[in-house]
This record gives sequence, structure tokens and C-alpha cells, in this order.
Amino acid sequence: MPRMAKTAGPVGGAETTRSRILNAAVECLIDTGVAGTTTLAVQHRAEVSRGALLHHFPTHACLLAASVAELVRRNERAVSQSRAGTGPADSLVAAVGALAFAAHQPAYLAELELWAVARTDAALKQALIAAERGAGRDLERVYSQLFGEWRDCEAYDEAVTLTLHFIRGLAISENLSSSAGRRERLVAVWVDAMRMLLKTKKKMRPK
Repeated sequence: MPRMAKTAGPVGGAETTRSRILNAAVECLIDTGVAGTTTLAVQHRAEVSRGALLHHFPTHACLLAASVAELVRRNERAVSQSRAGTGPADSLVAAVGALAFAAHQPAYLAELELWAVARTDAALKQALIAAERGAGRDLERVYSQLFGEWRDCEAYDEAVTLTLHFIRGLAISENLSSSAGRRERLVAVWVDAMRMLLKTKKKMRPK
């Protein structure tokens, strides 16, 4: 007999229901991609009523965009997990390596897939722009933790931005052909390029 969707009980309240729906949406995105993350699929996975889902997320685009914050949290945990391991002593190698590790995780790839689908979905694109703007503060904190010691370098902003583009490109290409050895070699080459960019310190302005 098919499992019936359940409404959320009084325990936990609306926030618990919203969290349950969001977690279900993220798991759907990871397991079945954007195409499989329909409102009906999320409703059944979260075991909530149709009314409960629509109360918190009136449109499909709102639901997908709201998932970004949870995806970002999972990506941040992956970065922390990598840094907590017995990584290399070189802090720049460790920082870029942590980003590369996070970009290899399902949550990161799910977020990239959302961006790709938004190219032809205007409603999703607008919702994602707003969601990514909100998540930007969390991402900035992560970047500061990873690269903060180089903030006084002239090319800091450019080096960090280029690093993020490199990581995203690496994640997309590895979706078709993954090789740990190749990833390590490319990360090593990029770290050397970053080191060159970050050599020059900002000039102090005279008081």
C-alpha cells in the first residue's frame, strides 16, 4: 500500500515542518537532481500535506532556492571536515585542497546543477539570485577562514575569485571524468599560480 503523506503534528511547530521539507528537498536534489525534485516528490519524502508544503514554499522555484542555504551549510561542513584532517603543513595547499574536497561532494554538485537549470528558468534564476545573496555572508566567512592570512596582498580579491572559478570548473569537468591524481596535480599547479598572485603586499598609505 502506498505511503500516505502526513501533516506535521503539533510538536516542533512550523519551523520543524519547514526544516523537514527543506531537508527532503536537498535529499531529492542530491539523489534525483533538479528534474526529480518536484513538489510532489518532496511532499512525499517529507511526509507532509500539500497544504503544509505550499504554506512554506508557494512555488517550486521558492522551494529550490530555499534549499541553497542548506546546501551551503553542507558544503561548509565538508570544508571543515577536510581542514580537520591531517592535511599538508602548507596552509595555501590546505585551503585550496579543502575547497576541492568540498566541490567533490554531492551537495556542491547539486548547487551547481541548480545554477545550470536556472539558465532557462527565469523564476528559478531570480529566486536563486536572492538566495545566493543571502548565502554570500556564510561563504565570505569560509573564505576568510581559508585565506584570511593573505588579505593584505594586492591581488587577494582576484586570487580568491579566480580560485572559486577554478574549483567550480574542476567540479563540472570531474562529473564526467574523475581522477584523484589529476585533481591533485591541477590543485598543485593552481596553488603555485596563487602564490605568485599573492606575493605583492598592499602598499601602506601615508598618514
